[in-house]
Amino acid sequence: MQALHRALAVVAVGSLIVHVNLQIMRGRVSAMDAFLPFGGAGFAVGLGTTAAYLLVLAAATGAFRGRFVGMRWPWMWRALHVTAYLTWPVAIVHGLTAGRAAPDWVTLCYAASLVAVGLALLVRLVLTVGPARQGGAPAVRPAAAGRKAEQIRVDDVFDEEFWVTLRKEVRR
Repeated sequence: MQALHRALAVVAVGSLIVHVNLQIMRGRVSAMDAFLPFGGAGFAVGLGTTAAYLLVLAAATGAFRGRFVGMRWPWMWRALHVTAYLTWPVAIVHGLTAGRAAPDWVTLCYAASLVAVGLALLVRLVLTVGPARQGGAPAVRPAAAGRKAEQIRVDDVFDEEFWVTLRKEVRR
């Protein structure tokens, strides 16, 4: 899932670069409008520029997440990377309001993506928080071959396991 997540982030940034360049080449926006939000091109284009900056921020924090491990405030990575959740609705409003009126199939695709992402977030929330275990027994992560399983609390799975894995990746 992590590899898919990273691949989709690269595709998103690549598509953004193509989109901005095409809009400039077609004369729909100036280079200044593409890089300065809420300049002279209107509110909807400004939303697109803002969403672009938020996407680049989320992608950059993802690419440099290993640098955040040794920082004084390692939670800063999550705080910055979560801007992706703000990027997406701003980009959808931009897509529906900038330029010509969106055809029905585009609006349906946006609605389907809203439903799909909403369901994915719900699944993530259920798997992360999960129901309380009977008797307060801790969750046990499967052990690697030849090693004992580590006992971890369900409350720690999301944040602690993430940071332990990240530290191991950085050491490699």
